[in-house]
Formats: sequence, C-alpha cells, structure tokens
Amino acid sequence: MRYVTVAEHGSALGLNNGCLIIRKDGAVLMEAPLNRLRSVIVAKQGISVSSNLITACALRGIRLFFLDWRGRTVAMVGGVHQHATVAVRQRQFACIDTPHAATLAKSIIFGKLRNQRAVLLYFMKYLRKTDPSMVDILAAAAAEIGHQAKRLKAMEFPDTSSVCGQRKGRSGWREKIMGIEGACAYTYWKALVKASLLPSSFQQRLGRNADELGNQMLNYGYVILTSFVWSAIDNTGLEPFCGILHQQRPGKPSLVLDLMEIFRAWVVDRNVIKLRRHSEKEGSFSMKLKKKLSSNIMATIERRYPWRGKRLRLDTIMQRQAYRFAGSIIEGKAFKPYCFRW
Repeated sequence: MRYVTVAEHGSALGLNNGCLIIRKDGAVLMEAPLNRLRSVIVAKQGISVSSNLITACALRGIRLFFLDWRGRTVAMVGGVHQHATVAVRQRQFACIDTPHAATLAKSIIFGKLRNQRAVLLYFMKYLRKTDPSMVDILAAAAAEIGHQAKRLKAMEFPDTSSVCGQRKGRSGWREKIMGIEGACAYTYWKALVKASLLPSSFQQRLGRNADELGNQMLNYGYVILTSFVWSAIDNTGLEPFCGILHQQRPGKPSLVLDLMEIFRAWVVDRNVIKLRRHSEKEGSFSMKLKKKLSSNIMATIERRYPWRGKRLRLDTIMQRQAYRFAGSIIEGKAFKPYCFRW
C-alpha cells in the first residue's frame, strides 16, 4: 500500500521500527512500512500524529495532507529537500503571460474533455446490455463533447500580451477555453443524470458544502485525487499555488487544480458512478461508503495503464505528466495530456 487515508475520529498515527502504525482505542488498525508509502491523508479532525512520524515521513519524501471539516486540504507537510526550485519557479512565473500559457491551458482542457468522453463511452458499453434505452443519451453527449474537443484543439490565441498593466490577453483566451469547458460540463453531467448513472438525488454539480450524496462523494473523491497531483507537482519543483488556468487566490493550489482536470472524470467520476447502487442503499455518505470510495480510487491509482508502449501504474503516469508539464514550461515544448482508452 503506497497511499493511506485515515478518516476515523480518535485514531492515532505513530512510528514503530520504520513503520506507520495506526491505533484506535488501544488496538492496532493498520501497519505499513514507510519505505512503501508516498502519502498519508488525515481526513478527519480528532486524529493525532506523532512528531517522530512527521520527521520520518519528511526525510523519506512522504507527504502528509490534512483536511478540514469541509474536506478541503488545509495543510501539506513535506520535507525541505527540493531540486532547482528557484530556477523552475522563475520560468513558471515568466510563462504565465506568454502565448505558450494559452497552449498549455488548451491542452489541459482538451485532455479533460477527451476523458469525459471516455467515461461516457465506457458506461455506454455497459448500458447496451442493461438498459439500451439510455445508450442514445450517452452517445449524443459523447459526440458533442468530442466535437467541442476538436474545436478547442483548433483554436489559436496569438494575443496574450499585457496591456496597461492588465492581463487582457490572458483573460481573453481563458474565457474562451473555460467557455467550452463549461458547456461540455453541462452536457456531461446532464447526460449522466438522464441515464440514471448517479444517485437519484443528484440534479446538478455542486462544490463545497454540498449536502447531496452524489456531490459529497464527488467532492471527497476530488480531495483524494488532489493529494496525488499535489505530490507529483511538488516533486517537479513547480509552485502549486501558481496556476495557468484557474484563478490565483491566497490558499488556492491553482496549478494542482489545473492538472487535476485531466484525471477527474476517469479517477473519481467513474468510481462514484460504479458505487451508485451501493450509495443509494446506504442513503448517506457514511464511513463505510467513504472507505469503499477511497478503496476504489486507490485501486484505480494502482492499476496499470498503457504509456508509450509500456504499462505503468497510474500514479507513475501522473508523475510523468507533471514532469512533462514542467519541461514544457521550461523548454516551451508541447504538452500532451494523458487520455484514457475506454
């Protein structure tokens, strides 16, 4: 096990003979060697973490993520050893107002649209056997998103220069890209609702503080995905709070949110859909359902997918995507987002 999520109130995380030990009420719930771990998510308040464990994790490059009661990442604890951070971040900051930034943003959303389409086609194949009447709904949505992806890919944004100290060029191309992304998101979620692939209570996509079951599951899944993408970006030396596509605000890991767009649909949305019947039986986002969703996402992360003639774990692919994104910023090369095969 490379990734651990702790979500039970009263748990205690400690260190013993090079292993992470999780205890509750005096009983050992889990033991994991640190040399196999990459990250630990503390997803509940009332969980204690020993200073010895924090130090040992920092020395091994294992990151600890702490979430608040709303499920937002509020702290990331890691080591101080990074490579060429200053030089990499200087190039990153300089890239924001160049034409290349528009190209990178376009590539990210192109990857998101292609993976949303892949999810629709994935479940369309399933519905052909179980509910053929819903196939046309998903087919039409997949075709529309595919069309918009091609339209986005053909777009050019030559003017990204600053005018009178304002990033008018940047806001111009960002609005066009996000306009296409928003239209496709509407098509995507509407199709999933019509095809009854999400919990019956789900009517529209809602973000923070949602009290509807489907949205709660999606938001929780995105938090888990955040930790993987954040770790991958941190390894490159890039500044996670300086995004290209998402707005830059204090405390908002904009670059993490940027690269997350590529993986959201396949890693999180698909697993939430798979748990629809299970979630409706539970009726609420219980601890049992949280563990099931977390386990399914981890299984997806650990699964091997095709990459340049090889089959690699998805977390490895995420890391290589982050490195290629950093290389694209530094060297001005094209960035190719990872697209899943359905």
